[in-house]
Amino acid sequence: MSANLDLVRSIYADWERGDFSKADWADPEIEFVVAEGPEPGSRTGLAARPWVEGFLNIWENVHFEAEEYSELDDGRALVVGRMRGRGKGSGVEIDQRHAFFFNIEKGRVTRIVIYWDRDRALADLGLEEWAVAEESTTPDLVELVHRSLDAASAGDMDGAMSFYAPNAVTDIVGIGVFEGQAAIRAFFEDWQATFEDFEVKLEEIRDLGNGVVFGVVTQRGRLPDSPSWVQLRYGVVQTWADGLIERTKRYDDIDQARAAAERLAQERG
Repeated sequence: MSANLDLVRSIYADWERGDFSKADWADPEIEFVVAEGPEPGSRTGLAARPWVEGFLNIWENVHFEAEEYSELDDGRALVVGRMRGRGKGSGVEIDQRHAFFFNIEKGRVTRIVIYWDRDRALADLGLEEWAVAEESTTPDLVELVHRSLDAASAGDMDGAMSFYAPNAVTDIVGIGVFEGQAAIRAFFEDWQATFEDFEVKLEEIRDLGNGVVFGVVTQRGRLPDSPSWVQLRYGVVQTWADGLIERTKRYDDIDQARAAAERLAQERG
């Protein structure tokens, strides 16, 4: 992985955590461009910051989530992700897929272009074939992870297990390793049976490429005949092939999981 892509990942990782305060990565004359939407245009240098702050302030519970990182060539990178939030005045919920184009020179970002349409971004960058290739051959792993966890949270075990390869492996640090669909299903069913009410929520999800996905998951369960809820928060690293989960490893230490996922994606590249 190049230093430029490392820089872009670190910037977006801060945004995913809700930290928009850092600007040491930006060139003093950085250009922010909004390519489309109700207020397209560009801002340069210090004039860009009030616009960025004004945009962020119209939302509450705003959350950015990277789905894929691509290095286009030396000095250019593209991040495809989602922005979720709720308008402070309107209360309207938004779940908007977007693409951020970064231009980097001498270790500083000199230009960011924001697209609210990924295909428009690919067209502007002369990468239309990427859209065709992805639609025809590459499953959207982020979407598949959402669907598999939604099924698990709803208690639909058949639906949840349909995302696992027959010889899948689930490794839960401190608990054990479960090999094959039958063993994984038995563990999940025994675990959920412990609780009267059960839900799974995905806080963060990133497609790191090469079939590797990293996520942060929160589980909540209410014990029978008790008002008390038990909550777990952990990191998950998954490898996928042909639209199915091959291996899952769960870590109590989220930073350790993140590092393991990034290392695995590089090794499989």
